[in-house]
Amino acid sequence: MRKLQVVLLACVGLACVAARPVDREDGGLFADAEAEHAWPPHTSRAEEDRVSALPGAPAAPVVSIFSGYITVDEGAGRELFYVFVESSSKPRTDPLVLWLNGGPGCSSLGGGFLSELGPYYPTPDGETLQPNKFAWNTKASMLYLESPAFVGFSTSNTSSDARVGDDRTAADSREFLLRWFDRFPRYRRHAFWLSGESYAGHYVPQLADVILRGNKADSSRDRHEHPINLQGFLVGNAWTHAPTDNRGAVDFWWSHGIISSETRDGIVGKCDFARVGPLWSHQEVDEEGAEKALYVSAVEQPLRSTPHPPLGSKAEKCDRFVEQAMEEMGSINIYDIYADVCLPGPARVARQLALMLRDHPAGAATRKLITGKQDPCIDSEAEAYLNRRDVQLALHANVSGQLPGPWQDCTPRIEYSREDLLSSVLPLYRRLLEEEDIDMLVYSGDVDAIVPVIGTRNWIRGLQLPVTSAWRPWHGRTGQVGGWTVGHGKLTFATVRGAGHMVPYTQQVRALDMFTRWIHRQPL
Repeated sequence: MRKLQVVLLACVGLACVAARPVDREDGGLFADAEAEHAWPPHTSRAEEDRVSALPGAPAAPVVSIFSGYITVDEGAGRELFYVFVESSSKPRTDPLVLWLNGGPGCSSLGGGFLSELGPYYPTPDGETLQPNKFAWNTKASMLYLESPAFVGFSTSNTSSDARVGDDRTAADSREFLLRWFDRFPRYRRHAFWLSGESYAGHYVPQLADVILRGNKADSSRDRHEHPINLQGFLVGNAWTHAPTDNRGAVDFWWSHGIISSETRDGIVGKCDFARVGPLWSHQEVDEEGAEKALYVSAVEQPLRSTPHPPLGSKAEKCDRFVEQAMEEMGSINIYDIYADVCLPGPARVARQLALMLRDHPAGAATRKLITGKQDPCIDSEAEAYLNRRDVQLALHANVSGQLPGPWQDCTPRIEYSREDLLSSVLPLYRRLLEEEDIDMLVYSGDVDAIVPVIGTRNWIRGLQLPVTSAWRPWHGRTGQVGGWTVGHGKLTFATVRGAGHMVPYTQQVRALDMFTRWIHRQPL
């Protein structure tokens, strides 16, 4: 999710980005003549999406970026926005990787591209960008998608599209990919991987399933000459099975000394872990007090069992224990319990952001909590940067000014199916493991308190898979233990030591090492 919110239960100047020389894009200047002729030039439509200059970006290293809109439903006027960064290492042969942030309702542009694993990080002044030397595009070509419609810069002419769930999100994402490959056909034959974090625990395996089933169906209909060359996926701190993930969160809070034993016992005794998730739930209660499934929003507020549970009911007692847990936790970074939070202060970017958002009800939800070892305010800085008009025009985003308000990392504009949020993805894993030939990596930053490692290990254990590679430490380039891993055939689990919910930012080196080995099929 980016961000999968607390809780469980109530739980300036222009710098060239870069136009590479035209002859290189056309296949010239390559040492390998065979590869040169095998890799066609970009289409004219792709070149229209090229970002020739990105405000505040450093002149070096040169980064080849494309961005724009792809229509996934002409009748509804539904368009999804993407940013694509070509590999800075071996673009002709490196894999292509799609990154998805979750929420549901949070942006892969503000998340993955600009504050986690992309080529740049924003600076507090809101004017410049700094290089990220551990960007994942150093080892792969990275595609970032804002999905579903109304997230970030993605749009629709149909207001009812704001109500959405897992099925349409997956179907739209596959349609986006098919049309993206039409625009960028040189990447059709590249090894393709899916990746993401948090609520991408739903998005990623569901999209994998839709792609694989679509490949089989399209082979008989010849809709597309080439199937999507999906090799597998990797997904971090993945919201997967509500009862197990929720119980894992409570156990993590207690085992790390965040909440009292009495509060832990109260939550365990009074809360229905299958009916609560990490977002605020907009729901109704009928005359008999039965819950009706409606929708959730990405605006960050605590989730309750009902808006106003009857006094003395189990749900009301659950809410009281969760409120007590929040008080006991205090102002910590729930995404990385050992990191600092973004404190209010006179920082220029905070003032800029407040001015931009003062007339919008979701403005209070924009200062996210992230990482302690680096910049704890990076998310709000990314929002400030992406709300600059010159930045939007450079990215070919919001060109007509159609957004009803400022760009937001996590939007209140979509209403996501609460039933989908609470549904289990385990049956899908079982099907993929039995029927499909793809490789799956589930990884956990081990100091995340939103979707902690405890819950993930427990739902993997619940699949009752044979161990094909025994539990062991894996080591990064520094020689230090990067985490621990175990293999279950086509499914591998790994931890990233000292990483929070946003693994690629909180442990950059270890995350890049893990990512590189996985997509290049090297053992951890």
